[in-house]
Amino acid sequence: MKTIQRYIAVLLIAPAFVACNQKKVDQLTSENQELSSEKQELSTELEDYMKTFNEIEANLKEIKSREDKINLSTSDNVEYKEDDAKKAVVNDIKAINTLMAENRAKMSELQTKLNTNSSEFKKMVANLNYRIKQKDNEIATMKGDLEKLNIEKEQLTENVEHLTYTVDTLSNANSEKTEVIANQTKTIEEQTESLNTGYVAIGTKKDLEEEEVITKEGGVLGLGATEKLKADMNNKAFSKIDISKTNSIPVFAKKLELVTSHPTDSYELAWNDQDQIEKLVILNPAKFWNSSKYLVVKVN
Repeated sequence: MKTIQRYIAVLLIAPAFVACNQKKVDQLTSENQELSSEKQELSTELEDYMKTFNEIEANLKEIKSREDKINLSTSDNVEYKEDDAKKAVVNDIKAINTLMAENRAKMSELQTKLNTNSSEFKKMVANLNYRIKQKDNEIATMKGDLEKLNIEKEQLTENVEHLTYTVDTLSNANSEKTEVIANQTKTIEEQTESLNTGYVAIGTKKDLEEEEVITKEGGVLGLGATEKLKADMNNKAFSKIDISKTNSIPVFAKKLELVTSHPTDSYELAWNDQDQIEKLVILNPAKFWNSSKYLVVKVN
């Protein structure tokens, strides 16, 4: 009888126990579905964040690439056509401006959506924001450098034009100076040649008279007359010599007499084996030619 009573009591309690457990199961199921939904939303949100991160990173890489191209275009080590280089730089700067604008917009959107409490994630966002601002500063500096480069280029062009004008002016002046120097040099050479030119005539008395080199002066009735150079002597009868290079005059005569005046201690006579005066040796050219640049030798 007691057993039957217990069995009946269990049967009466069981429905209440099952109902209570079912309620908990339903609650847990609902909570699990809610958590799954939140998890999915969080996963989707994180995917959006990472997508934005990756897009910003890609933009920064593209900006770096275009900065390198600008540096290459303005480098002195590579030759480019000036117009092509200008167009390339302008296009790259426009692209950089567009990419930086996209970065700033994406960063603003990212910070607006940011609801997570993860400190690491916030650090990532803060670091990315810092890099974008840093890149803004770098681009501003680069633009300033490009503007400065253009100013310096214009200044260099102006300097080159000025230098070209100066060189042309100097060249013209130099040409005039060269012409003056050439004329002066020619004059000096002519004067030097004239100063170093001596005139020599050698012959018998008869030959020298017939050649109108000498004439008789003084004496009475033809006696005591001396030979002297004619005032209007015939220059064609003389041979020209360079007195700075001539140290001796060939004679080959038994006797000789100098019609022109030359100090006796400025020269000497050299004899050969045939008892002839072979040559007149000039010992002191400056002294020998001092009184006259003409040498007239009368031989027998």
